Amino acid sequence: MGSLRVHNAIVLTMVPGRQPIMRGELVSKDGLIEYVGPHRSGIADHYDQDIDAAGGVLLPGFVNAHTHLAMTLLRGYADDMPLQEWLTTRIWPTEARLQEDDVYWGAMLGILEMLRAGITCFADMYHYPKAATQAAIDGGIRALPSGVLLQFVEDISSVERAVEFALVVRETAPSRIVPMLGPHAPYSCSIEMLEQVAAAAAEHGLGVHIHLSETADEVRRVVDETGLSPVQYLDKLGLLDNHVTAAHCVHVDDAELETLVERRVGIAHCPTSNMKLASGFAPVPRMLSMGACLGLGTDGAASNNRLDMLQEARMAALIHKGHSGDPGVLSAEEALSVATTGAAQAVGLGGQVGSLQVGKCADFTVISLAEAHNHPLHNVYSQLVYAAQAADVVCTAVDGVVLYKDGTYPLLDAERIIARADESARRIAGGQ
Repeated sequence: MGSLRVHNAIVLTMVPGRQPIMRGELVSKDGLIEYVGPHRSGIADHYDQDIDAAGGVLLPGFVNAHTHLAMTLLRGYADDMPLQEWLTTRIWPTEARLQEDDVYWGAMLGILEMLRAGITCFADMYHYPKAATQAAIDGGIRALPSGVLLQFVEDISSVERAVEFALVVRETAPSRIVPMLGPHAPYSCSIEMLEQVAAAAAEHGLGVHIHLSETADEVRRVVDETGLSPVQYLDKLGLLDNHVTAAHCVHVDDAELETLVERRVGIAHCPTSNMKLASGFAPVPRMLSMGACLGLGTDGAASNNRLDMLQEARMAALIHKGHSGDPGVLSAEEALSVATTGAAQAVGLGGQVGSLQVGKCADFTVISLAEAHNHPLHNVYSQLVYAAQAADVVCTAVDGVVLYKDGTYPLLDAERIIARADESARRIAGGQ
């Protein structure tokens, strides 16, 4: 990994209470942050790579707390539909044609897009997790992969296979790959499957990634079948005794939020997907006031249709102002925080990434302020959330290794990846 220095930057460490460092620098060695702070004059050290940020903003890499990465292949394929119709009539039938190679190239396409947008870590739930995991390894990005468990397409033994996969990944993959178990949702998994996931997660210390209370229809279905809300149901089964990253949590009341806070469940808020599928407004202001562990996610590119955490931060800040009637709800700084530190905590990696601190992994991004839409600069947090664009990202690094810089991907053949992903998309969409 060697050594790396980024200088001439406005540094946002995203450590609570820390002010922006207007002329700062970061130094990493062997993948870990060795120094972050004001520019040090007179330092004659040699670095394997020395990057001039040209007055741009240096901040932690964004953490995408919930996505289905290879759904890049279905971007634009099934738009303007409600969730259940979208899933049952378009997405699931098309995904039945997926092959492992398709998932690899779809995931690689998503990795190109995420690195270009300053995302350094993602929590994934999808079919053929071995392929997505290999894509993350090849792409150099940090990942928390899980295979989606759906009762109606798999039997109970699929949990055993998922556990076996997770344990093999934990033993053989780079440490930046952290496997999880991925039961789809309370309504799409049987009680036996959820109980087996809960037991396996506890036995092996695995995190759980699950959709939770995404739509009002889902909540009604679970209540009708179990007599409990989805949160109560998972709690009764012991699933929430493990580390859980729960995507969406749109339709939860204060009592359920209290349970999520008490169990330290990581909530992955996906505002763009929730709006596009008309799933509703998650009670984000209440979540924050109650001390919930809140992060942001893009969801899949088929329901967003971007993998862009700056967009999610902007969307989160704006929709909750409009929905609540309070312009002070979810400030720009808070929105940026839930895209970095909050999301890292939501996926269980808060001790490693999400903020720029000595000893943490050197996962960062640099956002240029050179373009006209980023001038003048009065407040750097507001500038990033309300004015900046993913196209302003000029550098993205994971473990101190530069994976994207100024339009190039040092480790990846972007042209080949795009061509192969397009080929897979044409095949599965056409049913050939």
